[in-house]
Amino acid sequence: MANPVLNRTFNRENLQYGPAGVEIPTVDGVQTASGTGARMTMDGVVSRTLALFGVLAVTAVFTWMTQAVWLILPALVVAIGLGLWATFSKKVRPAVMFGYAAAEGVVLSALTYVFDIVYPGIGFQAVLATTVTAGVVFAAYRSGAIRVTPKFRQIMMFALIGYMGFALINLVFGMFTGSSGIYSSQFGWIAALIGVGLSAFTLVMDFADIEEGIGIGLPAQEEWRAAFGLMVSLVWMYTEILRLLAILRGND
Repeated sequence: MANPVLNRTFNRENLQYGPAGVEIPTVDGVQTASGTGARMTMDGVVSRTLALFGVLAVTAVFTWMTQAVWLILPALVVAIGLGLWATFSKKVRPAVMFGYAAAEGVVLSALTYVFDIVYPGIGFQAVLATTVTAGVVFAAYRSGAIRVTPKFRQIMMFALIGYMGFALINLVFGMFTGSSGIYSSQFGWIAALIGVGLSAFTLVMDFADIEEGIGIGLPAQEEWRAAFGLMVSLVWMYTEILRLLAILRGND
């Protein structure tokens, strides 16, 4: 799935971006907020993030309880389509974001259900690990242990492009060999761990962009875009952690 962080990394020397890739308008080189209405706040971002995850949780529970694993492919197609629409649309579209959350809930639940059959309890472990990891990352960011500098963003840009390229090559290789590529080798856990690390640092960039957006007074509607960016990053982190746990338990 597309991650909004990529929108923030390109051409940042000449353009400034806020939450989930929204470009910050400039006047004579000075960043400003457009409009004169309500401004973006942390409470607003949190409430909208919880709303999106609430929808995700509802569809996830429904899929799990009904064991509707067959929905994973159509839901994945819908999630990708709506995710791209919400990411690249210049207009903030909460309805599209809710649709993405609903479809993603089906995908994650169905995927977790399949893994849980092979590795009982792995779903709970993945949720717990994702929550803890996100909490540790947020604490590290707030304490200043991790700083989002222009160099950090540049390194992340190349790292993400490289990882996306690797994932595509691995997918094609797996299609021709009928395996999961490098993830089925003895180095699989290393590749999965790198994915977890990149998703965590992407989350750090989301935190920085949200603070930036609040600081310059972006319109309140951008809270939805910030919430959507956090959701995409956390969904990515969850899938990477789920894959890492499966590899580690498979090696036991």
